Amino acid sequence: MSRYRSADERRAQLMDAGAELFVAKGFAATTLDDITRLAGVSKGLFYQYFPSKEGLVAALQEKFAARFAADLIAAAAACPDWPGKLDVAVLTCFRRLSGDSGLPGVLFRPVASGVPEARDPLAPGHQAAHRHLVEAIAALLSAGVAAGAYQVDDVEATALLFFTAMHAFVPLMRHDIGVPDDRLLRAAQHLVRGAAGVAGVAGRP
Repeated sequence: MSRYRSADERRAQLMDAGAELFVAKGFAATTLDDITRLAGVSKGLFYQYFPSKEGLVAALQEKFAARFAADLIAAAAACPDWPGKLDVAVLTCFRRLSGDSGLPGVLFRPVASGVPEARDPLAPGHQAAHRHLVEAIAALLSAGVAAGAYQVDDVEATALLFFTAMHAFVPLMRHDIGVPDDRLLRAAQHLVRGAAGVAGVAGRP
């Protein structure tokens, strides 16, 4: 006899199934039947947890972004000097966003069907997920300003620009411009240091 699964376990089961299928087949090709079959549940039970396939993607985006933000904060906190905190924050973004072939690449592409990607608006879950990351970057900048280490007049706008610039790490966004990863990473670290009013070469205090 199978053991009873709590609501949280059922929800996690559906999210795991969706994540596996989105990576294997892509968002458009994955159906609700695929998800419920892999999770071993009925469509009726699926709708108890998510309003649609897009709703499941929004939940996955939220989960991924919260973990991403936590990793960024932890990496910065572990670095003893303020310039280095910026460098490791950029490095964390690079490591998460450059691996575009897996789940992050699926989650952070437009999901509305029938609309060309270039014109497709961000899904609400996508916007909420980005907010986690912008807020984590803003917290780092605010702490640096309070410590007298950074010079940032508008923390919120600078945090948004910081995260937007990091999208260049996503292979899909590079438009076949062949800048090697190491050069792109160093340029991004230099750019962020400059935006925070920090002198010096990226990777050095």
